[in-house]
Amino acid sequence: MRMEKIVLEKVCWKVKATTAFQFLQLYYSLLQENLPFERRNSINFERLEAQLKACHCRIIFSKAKPSVLALSIIALEIQAQKCVELTEGVECLQKHSKDYDSTKNLL
Repeated sequence: MRMEKIVLEKVCWKVKATTAFQFLQLYYSLLQENLPFERRNSINFERLEAQLKACHCRIIFSKAKPSVLALSIIALEIQAQKCVELTEGVECLQKHSKDYDSTKNLL
């Protein structure tokens, strides 16, 4: 109970905060909807999840907003996989998020 109270105080009692993983799931599903059926496996979600876990192990990424981190991981993966048809979708997500400038700076 004591440890639970310490953790809750560290997160300012915001127990329903949206995580980077939830943003990753949301962004991934939105991008998948806009792909032709035969191209839906071009970006592997498990690989994105592994990259997110790797980011969580680095202290520098702990200061990034969860939405910025998730969108940056997806954008970098799209660049690496050369999925040109998804570039427009990522740019659309960037424009509609309030973190457009932050995401742009991370890339």
